[in-house]
Amino acid sequence: MKDLTLQHVIIGREPQEDGTQDMFCRTKNLLCKGEDGGYCLVRGGYYDFSTYFNSLSIEKWRKYTHAQNIKVELDIYGKFHVELMGHYVDTHGKIHKEWLGNYYFDVPERRVVTMEFPKVMMSTVVAFQLTAESDNIQIYGGRYFTEVDEKHIKNPRIVMATTTFKKEEYIMKNAKLLNEHLFSNERYRKAFKWIIVDNGRSLDKKAVENDNIKVVENPNVGGSGGFTRGIIEANKQKEKPTNILLMDDDVSFMVDSFRRVYAVLSLIKSKYKDYFISGAMLEMDQRNIQHEDVGEFGGFAEHHPSKERFNLNDWRSVILNEVINKTDDHHYSGWWYCCIPASIARNDNLPLPFFIRGDDVEYSIRNHAKFITMNGICIWHQGFGTKFSAAMELYQVHRNDLILQGMNSQISDIDVIGRMKNLFWEEMYKFNYKGADLILDAIEDYLKGPEFLINLNGEQCMKEKKNKDNTLYPINNKVEALIDREELYNYEDLKKGSKWLYDHTCNGQRMPKFLSKKKIGIIPYGWGYYQKKMYMTTVNYAIDPINNLYAVYRRNDKTFKKEKERFNKLIARYNNEHEEVNKKYKSYEEKMTSVEFWNDYLKKQDNVGEK
Repeated sequence: MKDLTLQHVIIGREPQEDGTQDMFCRTKNLLCKGEDGGYCLVRGGYYDFSTYFNSLSIEKWRKYTHAQNIKVELDIYGKFHVELMGHYVDTHGKIHKEWLGNYYFDVPERRVVTMEFPKVMMSTVVAFQLTAESDNIQIYGGRYFTEVDEKHIKNPRIVMATTTFKKEEYIMKNAKLLNEHLFSNERYRKAFKWIIVDNGRSLDKKAVENDNIKVVENPNVGGSGGFTRGIIEANKQKEKPTNILLMDDDVSFMVDSFRRVYAVLSLIKSKYKDYFISGAMLEMDQRNIQHEDVGEFGGFAEHHPSKERFNLNDWRSVILNEVINKTDDHHYSGWWYCCIPASIARNDNLPLPFFIRGDDVEYSIRNHAKFITMNGICIWHQGFGTKFSAAMELYQVHRNDLILQGMNSQISDIDVIGRMKNLFWEEMYKFNYKGADLILDAIEDYLKGPEFLINLNGEQCMKEKKNKDNTLYPINNKVEALIDREELYNYEDLKKGSKWLYDHTCNGQRMPKFLSKKKIGIIPYGWGYYQKKMYMTTVNYAIDPINNLYAVYRRNDKTFKKEKERFNKLIARYNNEHEEVNKKYKSYEEKMTSVEFWNDYLKKQDNVGEK
């Protein structure tokens, strides 16, 4: 039998002002650092480690891995009381607590004390609570571990691949963290490599590279091209990887997230070896908020988290977050932190050349991916709601959604074109004709088929679409006087009579202009559809309160008619052609996902960039 660490108990966190204190330890007392490196506990103080980073997802460890007999040990001295406990959720969604053991210790000198969790329990998540019962007590650390037959222990080789575009500050900071806290350990140094695909060709290689970190210069082929290059380079390694971990460049992380992935892969059962390990994205601006661990492409063709937006300081969220999804249909793992088995991330099964957005969705769906998620396996990333780009959200996302649906029949039930029709008319009623036109560009470019996609310069395409978008202006005093920021996102329905007039005149655009009075509407910029705020206006100011900017959407009946005619023609084309177009995309799948195609594609994109 061999002892293997599952995860460390993270003690070393002085009081923080970033809102994450209760993600490590819940206590009314301070955890202050002592002179010899331990953390001093206050006599009578109660310390609860049933938190996001310090609880253990025992149901998942026992389901997915060979870790069955699980223990916790603490490096500590003093007189103290430890209670082992766990939680589970019943079929009605109610949370229950289990007490799993009581231990009293009087340890006059520093040593390791060990406690074992029962083999039979209901709990999905377990942890410990500690009460200090003397003045001279310090805790130095701890870990959850298992003892397992050596025949069950694997030696994972994990290549991390990051695509970057001029994000040197993040890359240098994360390289320092990994060098100091991961690659400095012999076991992890042998197990991990980090390939940084530099789409901006701006990184100082000499300042970054070492035996564990390699920088690969690449043309700017977006995230999909960068991550694909990372997979290709990973598969070139002398020691072939068992897993490839795709990770964004502009993230921060706890190094223990990598150690936990390593532990899962060291003990994973054969029946789960092809599962993706999907790391959660926590929000950079609200560090205790989980945006997503697994996403879902469904509903009305929406991309959304499969779970609610958990506040991870709340003990209930720690348990609810670990409920195992009953189905993985239409689910996907975001490539901000996604560990893919090398048996799937092969050179004949590469991503599609989307440039950006939707590549991770398509890859998960195409490969019928199943997922392992776990508290503490995560990164922090800037939230997606801080800056809306119509070129990205209305054109790029929807063009790629049409393609990925066309190539994957298992999601034929998702009404992508229906969502696009709906969004088109919403933008038209806002008088955002440029946004509506970008949606039509998405349909038109999709209908051009796979030849368009494989010959497209994604960087140039995005520049062109951004140039078509509305100009944003700084909010001046005159506009500010019209805005009620507290009411900006409030929604009210139109009354029945007003709704009839609004719908039948397309918000006034199908009635004589002389019947309209000059009226300014104040609406949010980006997502959302606020009929009452823009009812029978002649101009709408779309407000971006986060960046203190606004766009002007001015009613233009001629433009309305022109866009409507283009819409009707394109939808007729879509109805007549989309089945044949989808067949063509599907016939190109083997080509577009091959290493031969990608090597040629990258060379061509490189030549385009040089011209």
